[in-house]
Amino acid sequence: MARARKLLLISPQATFFGRNPQHQRFKRESREFQFFDYTWTGFATGLVIVGSLTPPGWDLHYIDENIEPVDFDEDADLVALTGMTAQADRMYEIAAQFRARGVPVVAGGLHANLLPFEVARHVDSVCVGEAEALWPQVIHDFTHDGLKPMYRQTTRADLSVVPRPAYELAQQRYYPSIWVETSRGCPHSCRFCAATIRYRDKLGYKTVDQVIREVEYVQERWDNPYVLFSDDNFVVDRNRTRELLSRLVPLGIKWSGQSDVSFYKDPEILDLMHESGCMTMLIGFESVSTETLDGIDERNWKFRNLSKYVEAAKTIQDHGVGVYGAFTLGLDTDTKDSFEATAQFVKENYLAGIQVSCCTPFPGTPLRDDMERENRILPDKSWSYYTVFDAVYQPKHMTPEELEEGALSVYRSFYNREFSLRKTRHFKSIYRNLVKKKVEREQALATTGRSMV
Repeated sequence: MARARKLLLISPQATFFGRNPQHQRFKRESREFQFFDYTWTGFATGLVIVGSLTPPGWDLHYIDENIEPVDFDEDADLVALTGMTAQADRMYEIAAQFRARGVPVVAGGLHANLLPFEVARHVDSVCVGEAEALWPQVIHDFTHDGLKPMYRQTTRADLSVVPRPAYELAQQRYYPSIWVETSRGCPHSCRFCAATIRYRDKLGYKTVDQVIREVEYVQERWDNPYVLFSDDNFVVDRNRTRELLSRLVPLGIKWSGQSDVSFYKDPEILDLMHESGCMTMLIGFESVSTETLDGIDERNWKFRNLSKYVEAAKTIQDHGVGVYGAFTLGLDTDTKDSFEATAQFVKENYLAGIQVSCCTPFPGTPLRDDMERENRILPDKSWSYYTVFDAVYQPKHMTPEELEEGALSVYRSFYNREFSLRKTRHFKSIYRNLVKKKVEREQALATTGRSMV
């Protein structure tokens, strides 16, 4: 009987929270920060999608190098690598070791989509586009005619008919959270964002039935899973969001997602988020400065909505959903005063959590083009520094070192024992009000019911 072909699916190691020793020390010592950092840790979604697209007859081995080492002596017929820009250098090292043994290597993921010709110098084949549109052809060619050097997507993947990701590949490793994708794409084209510009120019959606089946599948395989919806913008289609949230309510999960602030105006969605188990929503505020937000995205949407940030954060959190604020510091209008302004905003509004990033000129973005033209990219910073917590360019109004120190100062101001206790008291007050309103609503319904008998 012929041996089954073996495919290794590898996510390379990366340095999380930056390479600055002060950042790493803070990460080790701050229990408050560790809780939020821990919650947003999950598996490499692209690899479990590739696993679901691989036909029967293949032996699949998923390897997350952040959890376990790669065994370079493992028998393999084909290696599939994925990675963000911060993982690119390690991706090349892994590819070199397997290719030296004669094992062909295919690379996909964000960095491969941003710089396919660079990646092509290190691997046998590069996938540029969505896995659903490319991987079946890759496997066919490997099996029959031989791999092509590059595969480019010509049509968008129809997410309403894609197979369920092979979550079982990651089941044997411990992950605090499980990524589930319900849509792909974002309506905002921020100048610094590389997450969606290379995959599709139009949002794509899975059906609500698909999503519910995936969540139920995850529930069968993990005890009390914490679900992270990986959508770049979870609440774009309001009608679909309401239907999905209504269907999530009886499942009894705890979950988080990502969005802009616009949903704060929809009380039905806010109520359904709380009822369906939403604990936090990561919201890309980016900045609290009108100067900085002016021109940050194509439609200037975030600039026009800055005046609503305070009301939005309060409204969302008053409905029992924590706001996890994401901020990008070091853009061209930012000064050293921006750090204190950001710290003041996040504390005055009692955000549930924060992610503060150093502005990072990823390849393929308009921001990168600007900085290359102005010769501001730091030449001594390899891809492994593109963590969004390391400064890899020359800011206009501070040094790179001051940018890293300033970003860390916001974390220190927010993630400390004293402020955490104040924040806990704040949220306890919110939850008491929510419980009181629920009791009053139930009493009103019961009274109404009796009067109708």
